[in-house]
Amino acid sequence: MTNKTGKAFDWSIFFRLYKYSQPYKLWFFFTLFLVLALAGMAVIRPEQMRSLLDEALPSGDGHAVLWISLSFLGVLLLETVIQYVQTYIANWLAQRITLDLRSTIFKKTIHNKLAYFDKTPVGQLVTRHISDVDGIAEVFSVGLLDIVRDILKLVVILGFMLYLDWKMALVVMLPIPVLIWATRLFQKAVKNSFQDVRNEVARMNVFVQEHLTGMHLIQLFNNQKREQRKFEEINQSHRDAHIRGIWAYSVFFPVVELLSASSVALLLWFGVKQSLSLDISPGLILEFSTFITMMYRPIRQMADNFNVLQMGVVNAERVFKLIDEDNSETDHSESALEEVRGSISFQDVTFSYVDGQPIFERFDLNIEAGKHVAIVGSTGSGKTTIISLLNRFYNLDSGSIFIDSKNINYISLYSLRRTIGVVLQDVFLFSDSIRNNLKLYDESITDESMIQASKQVGAHDFIMALPGGYDFDVKERGTLLSTGQRQLLAFVRVFLQNPKIVILDEATSSVDTDSEILIQRATELLSVGRTTIAIAHRLSTIKNSDVIYVLEKGRVVESGSHEELMTLGGHYCNLVELQFTDK
Repeated sequence: MTNKTGKAFDWSIFFRLYKYSQPYKLWFFFTLFLVLALAGMAVIRPEQMRSLLDEALPSGDGHAVLWISLSFLGVLLLETVIQYVQTYIANWLAQRITLDLRSTIFKKTIHNKLAYFDKTPVGQLVTRHISDVDGIAEVFSVGLLDIVRDILKLVVILGFMLYLDWKMALVVMLPIPVLIWATRLFQKAVKNSFQDVRNEVARMNVFVQEHLTGMHLIQLFNNQKREQRKFEEINQSHRDAHIRGIWAYSVFFPVVELLSASSVALLLWFGVKQSLSLDISPGLILEFSTFITMMYRPIRQMADNFNVLQMGVVNAERVFKLIDEDNSETDHSESALEEVRGSISFQDVTFSYVDGQPIFERFDLNIEAGKHVAIVGSTGSGKTTIISLLNRFYNLDSGSIFIDSKNINYISLYSLRRTIGVVLQDVFLFSDSIRNNLKLYDESITDESMIQASKQVGAHDFIMALPGGYDFDVKERGTLLSTGQRQLLAFVRVFLQNPKIVILDEATSSVDTDSEILIQRATELLSVGRTTIAIAHRLSTIKNSDVIYVLEKGRVVESGSHEELMTLGGHYCNLVELQFTDK
């Protein structure tokens, strides 16, 4: 959420944002030149109209009338062409800057620690990447250059009016101080409403994203009405924020029209009075009337454009805050794991997600290379945390983790995570083809190796039964596939990466018996020649493990083979008896 700081305009944010236009500075300054040209041409057509009315028509000079009329059309056409080119380049520039900025944000986001995503709503990040960046684009496409154009146009018009008749110019400008005061009030009101709108948009994005993801839970518990009421509250807050901005516009624009009409009335009063004494010509009065219209229009647009500029800076502040936050994974090492055997050692490890609530405290665990080990324990004992720490998703509070006697903190993240393959209980699939979900867009993996791996794992037959086979689109999160099918695809995906260490996080806890048999075969295949760690829920699947570690409250309370632990009659024996008693 964005807090209202009361700061009218943050120039430091603006100049930082301006730096993103530097790679395109030639186009930026060319656009600025076109803006200057348009501002300079603002007085040409009104001056032509005065010349036509005061000189060409009274003299009856048909050639002069024709020439002025044609030149009027020529200037109008030239202005149109310049306006088109300036608008096109300004929007092209805005989209290029948007492209660069959005790429910067996404690059920053995908390198953030998992802890960052644990505490940051996805909908908020979506708002930063989409809505806020689009708002920044308007700074360059609409806000900045249009404000420069309007200011220059005002300066040119006012200067020319003073040059033509300074007395009449001062008379028609009498309402301007009132307009400036009204504009300031309008800017403040709209700025506050825009900030409220952005906050409500972020809040709505978070709510909608979360509830669409959890729709099955809402329907399962018949919670549609309660969630609808909650959404209506957010939706109404969003509507009210917009209405506050609309109210400011609905007051400001009539005020501008009223003041513009006041200037015209003053012009008519003063102009007619002076024209009676032949001090002012009818053409000059018409020219001043045109100037009044041209003068008030930029003022009205400038107020709106300045709000666009302000909101662009507010959006930029949000985005730069995301960029500046130090949440990136630290990877200062370029050291790679070579000829990995696969031994793993946790030594004196202390770790906590929340300060003061350690998951592990002086934790030790040693796994020999090439062994198939299982880790069991009650919920919250730290089983899944072992996966996260081994992959360096989180930093340790103290202690060390080693692979083949090499501290993982001194191994590059790329090398570390290429060494470890993980099959999670909840398999994530992108809304894409099975082929791309298996290869993960790795061009070094051939179709032949993918098909061979699928056959070995036992997934090829069900893939080929789908429309399009490996080109079948699984849709968002793979919802068109069963849990067992998604698990098999996860095994193929890991198999293609050929890791030396394999971690299975309760991979069979949510599948049917037939799928479990296939997954057991896939597990056996994947375990050959590799260190395998099975985070087990179904204890029947780990009976043949070389070593079973029993965790309780972040420490190993028992270890040994299935037979040894059953003979011991301790925690593991109780877990087995409880599970089979439940069945």
